[in-house]
Amino acid sequence: MITYDEVDKLRSIRAPEDSVLSLYVQVPLDPAGLRELRARAGELVRAAAAENGARLGTGDEQAARDAIAAHARDWLDHTLAVFVCGDLGLLEVVSLPGALAERAVLGVRPHVRPLLVTLQRHPDHRIVIIDRDHVWLLAVSGERIHAIAMPSAPSGPSADVGGWHGLKSHATSRRVAGLVRHHYRDAAAILARTRQDAGAQPIVVGGHAESIKHLLRVLPHEVREDYVGSFAADPHVLTAARARDLAAPVIEHCNEQREQQLVQRVSAPEFGIRAAVGLHACLAAVNAEEQDLLVIPDAGMVPGYVCERCEMITLTCDGCCDWGAASRPDPDLLEEMALRTLYGGGDVISVRELPCGVAARLRQARAA
Repeated sequence: MITYDEVDKLRSIRAPEDSVLSLYVQVPLDPAGLRELRARAGELVRAAAAENGARLGTGDEQAARDAIAAHARDWLDHTLAVFVCGDLGLLEVVSLPGALAERAVLGVRPHVRPLLVTLQRHPDHRIVIIDRDHVWLLAVSGERIHAIAMPSAPSGPSADVGGWHGLKSHATSRRVAGLVRHHYRDAAAILARTRQDAGAQPIVVGGHAESIKHLLRVLPHEVREDYVGSFAADPHVLTAARARDLAAPVIEHCNEQREQQLVQRVSAPEFGIRAAVGLHACLAAVNAEEQDLLVIPDAGMVPGYVCERCEMITLTCDGCCDWGAASRPDPDLLEEMALRTLYGGGDVISVRELPCGVAARLRQARAA
């Protein structure tokens, strides 16, 4: 799994010409399909080279195909991203969860837009597993799971606790109930502290319905806002890997809902919300650094130009104020727009379907 720092590191790589190969290939779940991967990778690479007439380094196609063959069996049902440039000594292989669109791109830099999609769809998150007596907190980052120690509630009364007409039993039960409530409050406090340390992350809670309800009731407001859903499970037989698998559909559903809401907001903005809808309007907004949210589609690429003098991104080679004097071709303006938005402190959301092509929410106009 990739991180934003690693994306930045890849993006900092630059060749003097379009000789950096970025290859994304889906690895099938069935190992029997692995034999076709090398051939499919070769077809993607040759098609990309023929499309823009780029120079493919000697041995780069072979290096990419060999890398896929070497790593595919370890990452069934994943997408492999391979970045190759023999001139720069670059050979990087990254495994990405799930299926991404297959593509090969040749450019002066690695093509990283699918990596940004992966980071959006598989964010770092926390899983809380809770019952009356125990709480486990798991920090999930990609394929990695880190267990964080959590408090346990004091044990309940022994089986021989009783009393005349149940008086002693009632008093003991009241004491234990108080300890159990304290147990949930302790768990909530630790979640609040981890939020301060690691920042806001989605939280998924697993366990029995009653325990989940008790925990949610005592969560601080800011932590409650991070809660995205729950799943039912017996904490005593649940492994960390199984908890991650059960939480994954909850995270996916939350992402899909967020995407749909954002598409509706930027496609039909409410009164008082400034927005740009369509490619040309969004290009103008990005060039003017007006956007604070950019919504782009998963599929497709938009070729264009980037001026290395005035830094404008345009659809034609002479579309900048320098009349293209220093323009260079760019294989995907959507990626360039996304990265400029992120580097400017804005947010980027990639969606599965976007009728308007591209949309952006603009920063509020400053008062005169």
